[in-house]
Amino acid sequence: MRNRIAKGSISALIAGFVIQCATTSLAFGLETLNFRVLKDGEPIGYEKVEITPTVTGRTVEVETLTDVRVLFLRFHYDHQRTEQWQDGKLVSVETITNDNGTHYTWQASYDADCYVLSGKGVGKRDACDGAWPLTLWHEDVTGKTDLFSVINTDPYRVNTQRVGEETVMVESRETPAVHYKMSGDVDRDLWYGIDGKLLKTSFKRKGYDIDFIRVDAINLQQ
Repeated sequence: MRNRIAKGSISALIAGFVIQCATTSLAFGLETLNFRVLKDGEPIGYEKVEITPTVTGRTVEVETLTDVRVLFLRFHYDHQRTEQWQDGKLVSVETITNDNGTHYTWQASYDADCYVLSGKGVGKRDACDGAWPLTLWHEDVTGKTDLFSVINTDPYRVNTQRVGEETVMVESRETPAVHYKMSGDVDRDLWYGIDGKLLKTSFKRKGYDIDFIRVDAINLQQ
């Protein structure tokens, strides 16, 4: 009887140790992408993307905050998003956004290319077009033709072309990148590093040049 109890205790300890090691290993796999947001070259905010490995995929937490003053007007944008990925496929998205005083909250759940989307300030959608939110942190988005706004879920039809290999300046150092140009309902210049993660995106907003530039890509630099 004692032997059985002892063996059971040892098995439980081993199982607990294995689970703890797996959890610790996943925690050490956490990756953070930090971006500085610029308007006409002047800092106006930041974006942070935290990528946490899970047993079957990864959880991605995105936080974006910008404050802009134009003459006597102040524009505020605060966005938070959680993406769940399994086996390289998007399975769910949850967002909360304050777009200069207008609030949006929505959730989407995926089954392959089909998804159901609903929330506050957005219309309910049940579609099978394989559309993703405009989540640009990974190069895979360049293969999508159907996207939708991360703010209010407005649908976008886009075409993305690979321009070629270039270098971009990250923290005053040249960094190898692949340049893409997205056009259609959304216009973006996108640069991805050798790890497939976003280094820089540039676009126009109300006549101003807006740039999101990575500030922590030292290990990708030449």
